[in-house]
Amino acid sequence: DAGADDYLAKPFELEELFARLRALIRRGHQVKDPVLRVHDLEIDTAGRNVKRAGQTIHLTPREFALLEFLAFHRGKVVSRTMIWNHLYDEQDENTSNVVDVYIRYLRNKIDKGFDPPLIQTRWGEGYLLRGDD
Repeated sequence: DAGADDYLAKPFELEELFARLRALIRRGHQVKDPVLRVHDLEIDTAGRNVKRAGQTIHLTPREFALLEFLAFHRGKVVSRTMIWNHLYDEQDENTSNVVDVYIRYLRNKIDKGFDPPLIQTRWGEGYLLRGDD
């Protein structure tokens, strides 16, 4: 247990345990190449820079975290709840439309003026970043 840096007091909710496990998994994820590439989109996870078709795109820290999360799950649908839990590291079913708003912000920066659009909505399921087709 040397190096342990998290503690969960009893009694605890399973959702709290799962949220902490997800956070630990995210933190422990090793990326060999810090640049994620999806079509003409480049996400430099180390430098926290984004380019699409060679054009630099400026993102807020939360927008970057959302794009990075979608990129790590590219080609897979991620639910609004999964996105909320990643961005805020808390369980809250009352997410209103915060996730939808950030998706819209991201679409305006990542997809607007570029082809093809990379961020897709799967109604009733969530969102996905297109994988390499």
